[in-house]
Amino acid sequence: MPTSRHSETASAIADLELVDHHCHGVSSAPLSHEDFASLLTEGGREMCSAIDPVASPLGLAIRSLCAPLLDVDPHTPITEYLRRRSLLGEPAVARRMLAGAGLSDLLIDTGHLSGEVLTPDGMKKVGDFETHEIVRVEAVAEEVFASVGGEGFIDEFARRLASRAGCAVGLKSIIAYRAGLDIDPDRPSVAAVSAALAGWSPGRRLEDVVLLRHCLWVAVEVAEDLGIPLQLHSGFGDRDLELWRADPTRFTPWLRRIPSSVNICLLHCWPYHRQAAYLAATYPNVYFDTGEVNTHAALGYDRILAEALEVAPFEKVLYSSDAFGLPELYYIGSMRFRSALSSLLEDWQRRGFCSPSDAAEIATAIGRSNAEKLYRLGR
Repeated sequence: MPTSRHSETASAIADLELVDHHCHGVSSAPLSHEDFASLLTEGGREMCSAIDPVASPLGLAIRSLCAPLLDVDPHTPITEYLRRRSLLGEPAVARRMLAGAGLSDLLIDTGHLSGEVLTPDGMKKVGDFETHEIVRVEAVAEEVFASVGGEGFIDEFARRLASRAGCAVGLKSIIAYRAGLDIDPDRPSVAAVSAALAGWSPGRRLEDVVLLRHCLWVAVEVAEDLGIPLQLHSGFGDRDLELWRADPTRFTPWLRRIPSSVNICLLHCWPYHRQAAYLAATYPNVYFDTGEVNTHAALGYDRILAEALEVAPFEKVLYSSDAFGLPELYYIGSMRFRSALSSLLEDWQRRGFCSPSDAAEIATAIGRSNAEKLYRLGR
């Protein structure tokens, strides 16, 4: 019967161990209501003074999906949920949420507020999974400038990024935040980089577009030498971002200039997930995910994932949560991804477009094997 085949697909996806190819550490310190609420929004603490971020699609997902893992009834008031959460403590909450997420590997970006969350080694102690580092390009550049200044920056940055990347599985750039993706695609000259370095003051973050372009091109060289992918933020993000400049198709001229041997993975992408799918369907070295909106847009994620898979080759799509701070984000990301993918593949089977074996292959590819190949996670 069709129903049994479709249920078989849902069961297989529920049991699939996922590779979360882009995420962050979780908090180890106790969280106040305001701390917790601020991690539910890309608006930060300023949003908490205007609204309650719990009154959101993500807040509903926490109260409905996460509450049972803490032995609380679904839809219970958030005050009761937080009271139970506080009683259990952050380590216990993290263990329950991450165990429930069903993950085999976490690829952790260590360049964002690293002092506030667990390191990859700390995360490894939380559950039964492997952890791997993703090195953030701009964070390394800021560390190098703070230690050597402008005079020795060019050589030292290239050396240190290669050294850090040698112990990691990938690199990541947030040039979308700092300059947008509609940049001059050519590599800047040494003279232009030197002039820009002269204007960079100690203690300031990296924002100069010439330096950002330089660092990105160095990252391309390092990625090519080591055979590792380069992740690029696109689409959805916090208020530091001008969203219209984070459309990944604005990066097309740059994609045409880099070596085709360097694999690029576009992160998050919403509301430009269709544009990312187009790039993945057109450029052999472009991959993408729809991470973060499987939590923040939890209630609409079925539609988003279906749109992302309209034209994308199944071998070019990956799973991520982009979880940061709250272990609940790991769990919600996993549960919403599994549910949305199951519904979509079951619908395709009902309509005669794929078989149960096709569905199993597609789910395994997106959920884990694409990431295993791209990041060379050999067992």
